[in-house]
Amino acid sequence: MAEDDESFLGALVLLLEADGRFAVVAEARDGREAVELAADAKPQAVVMDIEMPGLDGVEATRALRSVSPALPIVAVSGHDYEERVLEIRAAGADDYVRKARVPDELPEVLATLLARRSS
Repeated sequence: MAEDDESFLGALVLLLEADGRFAVVAEARDGREAVELAADAKPQAVVMDIEMPGLDGVEATRALRSVSPALPIVAVSGHDYEERVLEIRAAGADDYVRKARVPDELPEVLATLLARRSS
């Protein structure tokens, strides 16, 4: 999971772990850290914020996709910039969830992507 907003990152962890279907194996505060942690933690999926300092979510997604083509990646953003959403999808994100919709949509999006991967 990669998110530069500490409070939102904490909320994401609580949301996913309370769901019971997910376990958060790594928490990154920027894209570079996300790529490094993914190499070590070998997550089954990644939640990637689009806007982060340093290496942003688009570039981090591109880097993850180059080494793990089948890794499910869900982009999240608090902004509704269609151009950035298109960029991260082109970089390899499988889906996108607006931060305002995360509690309602993210668990199901992740579950669907993971089910597709395992079948």
